[in-house]
Amino acid sequence: MLTNKARLALDLGLFVAILVAFFPTATGISVHEWLSLAIFVPTVVHLAVNWDWVVHTIVRFVRTMRTMSRANLVVDIALFVATVTVMLSGMMVSQAIASAFGVTIVPSVSWHVAHAFSARAVVVLMLAHFALHWRWVLRVARDMLRRVTPDVAARTAVPVRTTHTQTHK
Repeated sequence: MLTNKARLALDLGLFVAILVAFFPTATGISVHEWLSLAIFVPTVVHLAVNWDWVVHTIVRFVRTMRTMSRANLVVDIALFVATVTVMLSGMMVSQAIASAFGVTIVPSVSWHVAHAFSARAVVVLMLAHFALHWRWVLRVARDMLRRVTPDVAARTAVPVRTTHTQTHK
């Protein structure tokens, strides 16, 4: 089981990688494709780490459940579907990865449309996912800072000389 600190690092890493991969004109197609392929493993880890919550929430979905939890589950399922779609369609329009394996792909326009639409959906849903979990992110970040702050203060402390004047009567 991952610690909250490790989970936050994983989630932030995924967040940044997805945003970087979203702009292939900035990174180039090759970086876009390889980075997108590399995102697969941490995505599976994220899902595995949170699997108990997923199962528990789906079971509770039919029962009484808070509106935020329902919204969270709907966003998470939509994000999962969009992520699978962007990865599958990405493989179907691949240039760099396919050529690295000696495969030539002649993608159809529909795969490009599916890839562009699902990529946008992933970013929007990822931002919604983050918005639904912002309290958890802040709590974990605050806890991490509390643990680091005394340590940093001890290493950066500057000795100060004080003079005491005593007055005698």
